[in-house]
Amino acid sequence: MKFTFFFSCCVARFIEDILTNRRRRRKCIFWSIIVGSLATVFIVTALRDALLASRFICTVEDIVSNHITKLCEVTDKEKELDHSHTPFRQDLCEELCAPDVSSRITCHTFHLNKPTVFTLDGEGKKVIKSVIKLEDREEPVVETSTEENEVYWNLKPGSHQYFPTKDDFLSMVTVYISNFVGDNVSKNIVNKLFNQSNLYQTDTESLSNHKKFWMLIEDHEFLTSFVFEDFKLFPSILGTCGTYYAMQYLEPLTKNALQPFKLTWRKRLWKAIDIVRYIGQLETLWKEPLHLCDVKHDHFGWNDEEKVMFLDLDSVLPESSLLKTMENTPHCSDNDDCSYFDCKGRCHHRISKCELERTNTNLQVVCDKIFLGNTDSLISLYGLLVSREANEELVEALELCKTNRGMTVDGMLDVIMKASNTLMY
Repeated sequence: MKFTFFFSCCVARFIEDILTNRRRRRKCIFWSIIVGSLATVFIVTALRDALLASRFICTVEDIVSNHITKLCEVTDKEKELDHSHTPFRQDLCEELCAPDVSSRITCHTFHLNKPTVFTLDGEGKKVIKSVIKLEDREEPVVETSTEENEVYWNLKPGSHQYFPTKDDFLSMVTVYISNFVGDNVSKNIVNKLFNQSNLYQTDTESLSNHKKFWMLIEDHEFLTSFVFEDFKLFPSILGTCGTYYAMQYLEPLTKNALQPFKLTWRKRLWKAIDIVRYIGQLETLWKEPLHLCDVKHDHFGWNDEEKVMFLDLDSVLPESSLLKTMENTPHCSDNDDCSYFDCKGRCHHRISKCELERTNTNLQVVCDKIFLGNTDSLISLYGLLVSREANEELVEALELCKTNRGMTVDGMLDVIMKASNTLMY
């Protein structure tokens, strides 16, 4: 008690001296500014490094120093070792390793599921992405077979590197992709994927190149784009360099969903019509429906021909794959345990297992998150079709669409087109 009283008196006396002594007051203010500035710099630097490490933000400097420079060093070493026969088309390496590359890079923020994502200007605008390393993935990659582990990646004791024959290799690729799409994959897709690599084109094979090949096809986004390329549903793969690949650039619906749309009401209706028609294509073009399980404003983009596509493919799943995800959930206590992001499931509480059915639809999620701007977060985003210009029929249809899985693509399309047609009179 005495110590507390004595300490309080000392502090009070110190403050009094500062207030009455001009020189001490100035010195105290000076050192306070110095200490405060140093603390601020330290906090800002630590926060910036943490955000960069989490890929919440990015800088051109970070992309060049931590990705492109390292990639080009590896590429140069492989050329020196005469390992120039690398998987897939390698034109991308020349673009990325050009001296002026930093002036042609635009950062992409909020991409937490990829080591790096950025736009590259030059011979056509393209989006560059890198695959996620096996050790950094949230879920372990399921190997195609135990044989692959035993004889493909490793060296046999007392012998040289062992690689499967070309036929065995094609069989392994076919099994992997068939498991990915949930059915027997077309041989044309496998052959097209294989023919774009330079594997088995020389007398010797490189373990490094085979690993890069498998890292690329094990990347969900890369393989989705490749398998469904002929359907023109997703951006195309334009080239690769090591474990980096380039995708077709599309102009997103918005680059910042927290800002109001600058489009006119007519153009917003046209964009909505494009999106609803696209949802219909996802239900019919493939032998089974394709599910968009991570729907955001900037995940819809338009190409030069004004065709809409979905841009972020990490959570695009064929129906059989989505149901397999639910089936493999060992135990559930509520419906969220059976859901995969926006693809909602239902828990059978009596047996604590997920029912093998998605309980909402792509259209419901689009109506709710894109057209109405509703999210599960505390931040309410802007809805594409939220406007005082919206007629009563459209407002009612949107509210019905977000809650009722019975709303059809044709029904929603009819309502939006009526709203668009009234603007012509």
